[in-house]
Amino acid sequence: MPKTLNLSHEELENLASIYGTPFQLYDGDGITKHVQTFLKTFKESFPSFKQFFAVKALPNPSILKLLLDNGLGFDCSSIAEIKIVLEIGASPQDIIYSSNYTSVSDLAYAMEKNVIINLDDYDGLMNLCETGLELPELLSFRLNPNLGTTDSETKSNVLGGVNSKFGMEPETCIEAFVEAKKRGVKKFGIHMMTGSCVMDITYWSELIDALYATIKQLHDLDIKLEFIDIGGGIGIPYQPNVPDIDIKTICKNVRESITSNMSKYGLDYEPQLFMENGRYITGQFGWLISRCHSVKKTKSENIFYGLDACMANLMRPGMYGAYHHISIPRLQKTYQLDDVMLTSDIDLIKAHVVGTLCENNDWFASNRLLPKETKKGDLFIIYDTGAHSHSMGFQYNSKLRAPEILMIKSKIVLIRKRETYESLFDNCIKVELL
Repeated sequence: MPKTLNLSHEELENLASIYGTPFQLYDGDGITKHVQTFLKTFKESFPSFKQFFAVKALPNPSILKLLLDNGLGFDCSSIAEIKIVLEIGASPQDIIYSSNYTSVSDLAYAMEKNVIINLDDYDGLMNLCETGLELPELLSFRLNPNLGTTDSETKSNVLGGVNSKFGMEPETCIEAFVEAKKRGVKKFGIHMMTGSCVMDITYWSELIDALYATIKQLHDLDIKLEFIDIGGGIGIPYQPNVPDIDIKTICKNVRESITSNMSKYGLDYEPQLFMENGRYITGQFGWLISRCHSVKKTKSENIFYGLDACMANLMRPGMYGAYHHISIPRLQKTYQLDDVMLTSDIDLIKAHVVGTLCENNDWFASNRLLPKETKKGDLFIIYDTGAHSHSMGFQYNSKLRAPEILMIKSKIVLIRKRETYESLFDNCIKVELL
């Protein structure tokens, strides 16, 4: 279930008075402890295991430095993300560049920085050759088998299969490996990610079975792999009363599946294991704090609580219909995460929680049970915004990006200022029209 924010209503009001609303709040100590537990669990079964954080989930430099200091590498999807993690001190071997439909110039930059390149398609290899640079000693390719899944409302989180834009079919992927070897590449990795926000722990066995079917074919072609990257995609429980995923069981399934497939195919060498989770690492350790500035009650008995946050601060509910839990900190003593009241005299009502965009999908919740005492001026907490929240912000209606605040070691520090109207337009050029 969503993690409780251990700040009182008074403490949140104090932060709101300093930084204004809305703002994103992150628990750095929670992230640190979570990362350490995750790494410890996997390294018990895979001593050389490495986790590359998906930068797209939360690309704040302070958060990324925290993750780097705790032993994580980085999965980058763009040149800008590579630049960010290099700037905070990441080594090239700590960076995997997994872009798609990538330009020659972007590939040239990645090669010059000597990061690990994971190519999404055969044409990516051709573009790599067009850079005119010597091909890297190590190269990885992304496999797309005929499977994919998600346990979220977001169907685009299915990243594998015939309807996915990512990766190569097994036959094409093998052809890419063979061609790269002909062109002088000495070392290889293989990557596969077919789902995001996956809560079904049996998924990992299915994924590894599909992956090793191709690994066996590569082995028969004398192509030895340095690493296998089974992607990210471990989900978090956005809904109340849904337990956290059992990471020990996932690790056990991965260990047993790899061992079984190595025996099945007669393989005597086990490549290093990589993963690239984003949501699972930081998602539960972020909260969007917003204030209600308007309450609309309609003749049809609909109640709308209008917040000063909007889709520009959290796109997932409006874009995907995704669930994010909501609570009212002023009523926190009587309002539990699971929508159960501690006292019988507190009434619940169904209400809608919406933002201020000129779009009818700018909703955070529809027909959500909230305390009847909720009123204009109340702060709202929206949970599980530590991944794919601030990073998905946009500028429709010229909305300003919210500040980001980090709680760490008994301190609360600002790690991104609120965007200003001046900065919103400072790259525009004023032209005098005759």
